[in-house]
Amino acid sequence: MIKARPEDFIVEEQADLPFAERGKFAVYRLQKRHWNTTDIVRHLARRHGLAREQFAYGGKKDKHGLTTQYLTIEDAVDRSETGRDYRLEACGRMDRPMGPDLIKANIFTIAVRDLSGLSECEEALERIWTEGIPNWFDDQRFRSYDPNRGFFAEKILRGHWNGALQAFLTSITPDLDGRERERRLELFRLWRDWKACRTLAEGYLERSVFDILQDRPDEFGQALHRIPEEETAMQYSVFQAFLWNELLRRIIRARGLPTVEIPGRAGPYLFWTRITAQEWADLKALSLPTAAVKMEFTDTAAARLFEEILKERPLSRSAFRTQELRRLRFKSFPRAAVIVPDDLQVLERGRDELYPGRKKIVLRFVLPRGSYATILLKRLTLPRSSPDLLLPDDGRF
Repeated sequence: MIKARPEDFIVEEQADLPFAERGKFAVYRLQKRHWNTTDIVRHLARRHGLAREQFAYGGKKDKHGLTTQYLTIEDAVDRSETGRDYRLEACGRMDRPMGPDLIKANIFTIAVRDLSGLSECEEALERIWTEGIPNWFDDQRFRSYDPNRGFFAEKILRGHWNGALQAFLTSITPDLDGRERERRLELFRLWRDWKACRTLAEGYLERSVFDILQDRPDEFGQALHRIPEEETAMQYSVFQAFLWNELLRRIIRARGLPTVEIPGRAGPYLFWTRITAQEWADLKALSLPTAAVKMEFTDTAAARLFEEILKERPLSRSAFRTQELRRLRFKSFPRAAVIVPDDLQVLERGRDELYPGRKKIVLRFVLPRGSYATILLKRLTLPRSSPDLLLPDDGRF
């Protein structure tokens, strides 16, 4: 059990900020709970009468925890304030907006609760210290993905404008309440009856989309351009994350490593139960690029596996050249196949005050930007159903 309360999941963003005394962009430290980054930025923009485009940040932090991160506002006025479940504090100015390239790492302090005992977690920690963990994109990245509708970005790459728009507006995702689920299911059922869809539309985006389609029933391209650039970019990154995860899955399987699988929203997460020093060294040195037209592979076997994935879908690398929506591009960046958390510490272990008769353990560790603490927690709480998960005693490390 994690995130039983916000204080159980604390994240602090570490950034290398190039402050400039007369910079165009005001830099703020944002502390929040019960807000995800997208929603708090929209709230701040509305509250201060600013355009959403004036705000920039490096990473999205979800609402289930206490999080601290940096953002910039292209604005001369100090917007520092304390609001409901957030605090915005000015800390300088820069000549450029905040971006993911300025993030160095994230520091996590996490309480894992409702444990029957601590020995299995402590054994798992030993394995994590020595063997690291696969650097999966976790389910948080796939919250907008509905397996029944498919990937928005994949449909864009194939030129399926109607399918992409339908996936964007009717996908059933984990965070939806019952009413919104039913409304989206009804939109899906009525799809192409644009007048009926218009009566169900909520918000400016949906209303404008169905207004276009009522007048020009097959004008899906223009309708797609109503989607904000930030949301389109996120949908692109979701598909890139899926392809990257699938490539790592195939690499692990091709190397014959014994694994335990944890189900995931867009495919299983594999964790090796036994690994030799050489296998570990090979994977630790491996970096895999995210999907785009131009990709730099350091491993020829990984490049071949990636081409197989594309062929099965079917896609080609040239398809990623698309700039149909607001001239957004797929950009490739390298991502380590394996990570070892820095400064991994046990801060507290013992009785769980929230769950009588149960145990808890409190951890602190540092991960590079873009890596998920929840993947480490998945590995930490793997069921010890295989003898391979026992600590090695053969001197392999």
